[in-house]
Amino acid sequence: MRFVELPLVGFEIKKGIVSFATPIIIEPKEVKSLAQDFFRLFQRYIFPKAKAIGEPKKEANADTFPIYLNNRKTAYLNFIYDIDATRLSFECSRWDAKSEIQIIDPLFRLLREQRVIKPDLEYIRKKVSGTLSEIVAALLWQIGAVKVSLGDIKPFFKVDERKNRSPIYLDLKCLPNYPRVFDFLISQSALILAHYDFDLICGIEAGSISFASLLAQKIAKPSFFARRERRYKEAPLLEGIKEHELFRKKVLLVDDTVVKGWTKRRAIEEIRAKGGICEYTFVIFDRQEGAREELTSLNCSLLFLTNRAALLSKRIPQDITLITEREYKEILAYFSNPRRWHEKQGFPYHELKPR
Repeated sequence: MRFVELPLVGFEIKKGIVSFATPIIIEPKEVKSLAQDFFRLFQRYIFPKAKAIGEPKKEANADTFPIYLNNRKTAYLNFIYDIDATRLSFECSRWDAKSEIQIIDPLFRLLREQRVIKPDLEYIRKKVSGTLSEIVAALLWQIGAVKVSLGDIKPFFKVDERKNRSPIYLDLKCLPNYPRVFDFLISQSALILAHYDFDLICGIEAGSISFASLLAQKIAKPSFFARRERRYKEAPLLEGIKEHELFRKKVLLVDDTVVKGWTKRRAIEEIRAKGGICEYTFVIFDRQEGAREELTSLNCSLLFLTNRAALLSKRIPQDITLITEREYKEILAYFSNPRRWHEKQGFPYHELKPR
């Protein structure tokens, strides 16, 4: 068994210690190889200068492995055996704050990638006393749809037509893997859209096709989809509908996320060029980076289920987001001034225009 194969739960980070657990009962013969595999991951991603992992100190229900970082500092990896789980912790509790930032913080971020995801709306309702947008945002955090990187363990994400970078990214393509969450989002979207008049739903390839199809089924509307671009001459930009079926019909454009709104602009212009009417665009998540203004200039209103303000609301607690204060501040710095953030990170900032 490799360490990365362990499902992890019960994350906690505090001064000098990262605690977590696995619901798997680890056999004694597997412990040493798991500890050694942990050390290799730790050395690769967290502290390349780490020297070695030592022999364990055995107790009645625990094994403690020393990890030698240099001649003066030693950390400890603990395996504590309970009846139905194995609790683990990594500690360097007597170190200075700088060492904790260099080790504890990134280790927590590395380990949370292995967390067991159990969507729990009731828990969110108890912990988040906010709006529907904040409840939805908390669900997206809970299922791991929100990706955060500080550029050390994993590279920053590419956004803005994959030109600029960002410390945060929403991967909503995972939603079909959580059917109850997906159904909840579709149901809430249907309630919002009940107040708007449209005849057809148009998804945008590829991320929103499943969402658009299920939403259309929920509210009993026909649907089709728009290609992002024409890859070959014979391919229509609007797939699944004939021009006479679109003529003078009101179309709701649907996508999973929106950044600048340029992809939506191209779809809206194609729909209108074929005789359709497009007055509304609906997205699950609005990054609030200019899309509303872009679509307003086209006389198209932007509707959303949740947005960046809800995602970063302090009403969503850390035991749901599982992000550190350092990550939260990095995200705020990015959104407050993307150009300055790029310069600080040593990346060029591209002033992009719609194609």
